[in-house]
Amino acid sequence: MSHSPTELASHAPPTVSGDDGSEVRTRQYELLLDTTTQMLVTAKLHERLLLALEAITTGLGYPQAAIALVDERRSSLCVRAAFGFPNDDEVTRVEIPLDSGAPCSKVFHEGHPVWLSLREDKSSCLFFDERVWQPHVLALPLFGKEAASERAEFELTRKPRFQDRYWVPESTSCLGALYISTEQSTIEPAALDYLVRFAELVGIAAAGAIRSERLRAAVSKLQRERQWVESIMKSVADPIVLTNLDNEILLQNRRAEELFSGSENASEGKRRALEMNDLLFSAYLSSAAFSTTEVLQRDITLVDPLEGSDIHFEVISTPALNARGERIGLVSIFRDVTDLREANEELARNFIKLSQAESEARRERDRLDLIIENVGHPVAVCDASGNFILFNRRAELLFQRDDADVTSASAAAVRANSVKLTSFISTLASASETGRQAEIELIDPETSETLPMEITAGEVLDAKGQVTAVVSILHDLTEIRELERRRVEQQLFESEKLAAVGRLAASIAHEVNNPLEAIKNSLYLMQSNRAAEKNARFLDIARKETERVSHIIRQMLGFARRAGEVGQVDVNQLLEETLVLVDKKMRQSGIRIVRELAEHLPSVRARADQLRQVFLNLILNAQQSIAGGGIIRITTSRYDEQSLQPSISIQISDSGVGISEEDVTRIFEPFFSTRKRGTGLGLWVTQDIVRQHGGRIEVTSERGRGTTFTIILLVDSSMLEEGGEHNRS
Repeated sequence: MSHSPTELASHAPPTVSGDDGSEVRTRQYELLLDTTTQMLVTAKLHERLLLALEAITTGLGYPQAAIALVDERRSSLCVRAAFGFPNDDEVTRVEIPLDSGAPCSKVFHEGHPVWLSLREDKSSCLFFDERVWQPHVLALPLFGKEAASERAEFELTRKPRFQDRYWVPESTSCLGALYISTEQSTIEPAALDYLVRFAELVGIAAAGAIRSERLRAAVSKLQRERQWVESIMKSVADPIVLTNLDNEILLQNRRAEELFSGSENASEGKRRALEMNDLLFSAYLSSAAFSTTEVLQRDITLVDPLEGSDIHFEVISTPALNARGERIGLVSIFRDVTDLREANEELARNFIKLSQAESEARRERDRLDLIIENVGHPVAVCDASGNFILFNRRAELLFQRDDADVTSASAAAVRANSVKLTSFISTLASASETGRQAEIELIDPETSETLPMEITAGEVLDAKGQVTAVVSILHDLTEIRELERRRVEQQLFESEKLAAVGRLAASIAHEVNNPLEAIKNSLYLMQSNRAAEKNARFLDIARKETERVSHIIRQMLGFARRAGEVGQVDVNQLLEETLVLVDKKMRQSGIRIVRELAEHLPSVRARADQLRQVFLNLILNAQQSIAGGGIIRITTSRYDEQSLQPSISIQISDSGVGISEEDVTRIFEPFFSTRKRGTGLGLWVTQDIVRQHGGRIEVTSERGRGTTFTIILLVDSSMLEEGGEHNRS
């Protein structure tokens, strides 16, 4: 029911005067009785509130009325019903916080009627506004008990209703407030007393409806919970039984019924089985009554009513408690452990077998450990993921150090070694073959030196072909590299000696060849003279012998070093192989090798052994020119000089003492050396080899700042022959 603001102003509250007072009061109380009867007949709370508001506005003639009930969860007064407003539905969405201090909530805190003067008291709630209500509003408390002493008790026990932020109701049953729009000056005490009584009846009716709604909700919840319990019990395959304190079965699921409850037409054997089960379960419950523990767990053997065989159960019983915590019964859950017992017996037999097998495996493991420990090389056994399973003492020093006094450097070396081995095993797992051999560089945890290692790894497969382990055996290549280096140095020394002999032979041949040529010419002239006819035979012998000596000298002039086969050589790879030979010597000298090798460098047609001799000779010369620590930089690149034939450049630079300008012009001469013990043939041999390959070697040096040797090689030299090298004149 809605009215406009002008219509609201025209309504006036009912008054009682003259001889009509008793008749008016009679009608009012009849209205009160009729409204109360209708509210009691109606079950829903909202309908009861609407009936009360309709009686106030329509029956009593008040223009506006609203009822707000307490919402304890929100700690506020929520308007639940309204009559006489422009929009009743909008009013029913209003909430008044109880801790806001608004005058409209004062009636709840004080528990007695309160007049609200909207012109004088500006409420913080927009609901109480002059544009919505008339200037005066009467607020009446709604109690849930019909007694005037209730209000008195409320006044005596009234305390602050909120703790911390909110207040909590204590000894009052105040449910909310009834707001009626009326003029304070026009309402009489009898009418006010009538409205108070009306509010009490509304409060009692509202409280009854609230209790009914809560009771219905509780009953519905209990019914749902019972359905849930029954559904849960039916869905569980194990027997579940609920018994009272007299050991009587109150509730059981279907599986429990098969064990303890039979039909009337059951066979004699089945009835005996059920009686036996009841007897055994009763004995169990009797013993459970004297148990001191809350949760009882015991084994019980029942009889299968269908097959007559024994069924072994594990019974777990938990006390059932009421709301006050009193014990009202026992919930028992039966777990069939028949198969579990058989499995336990089988497990016990298997455990004996397993113990025997474990003892045999332990003996085999001890023998295997003894064998691996006595292998002279590091041996590591890992799983497919690279986790260590077994290793001997030599491998433990490289991959796992558990010593308490291990240094951080040693720990870092051990971690680096483990990562390299794991990476190698990972690449092995991705390959198709089950074994692999390669070279890796590890770090000695004690000396922090690089250890060149040759690793041979093989996968161990099970019966299904799955990888169960990877066995890795490592061979230390340090001694082998040292022997190779010494062999190359010996070859270099022999080559230098041979070159010296060749140079000496060439010098002798050159010196002898000139007089031989003069002798040949003289003999020729003598043989052409007529007077020499008598000595023609001797002259012919002398000429032939001279020719023979000349041939020998030409052979000496054509002397060449032992040459290897001509082929395509990767200069970068050849340099790396050469550096491996001198790596340890460089580290001991404190010299760092810096590589700047160009990618995709073309191969050159050359003799690999001779080029290795050239590189080794220049690197060793650079090392000997460095006093203390220093750097040797090796650079390869394409040679960009304008040329008809493609070439490459190899630069070997050092940070040594350098060479003086006077010595730079003579360093390639044979037997010239700036060192006391030098033979003076190394650079001469180096230059000779480079020239034989159709290349050239250049040198730049600055005293105190180092020396740089630059080798220019043709990619495809036409001066090399497969069978040997060209003769030198």
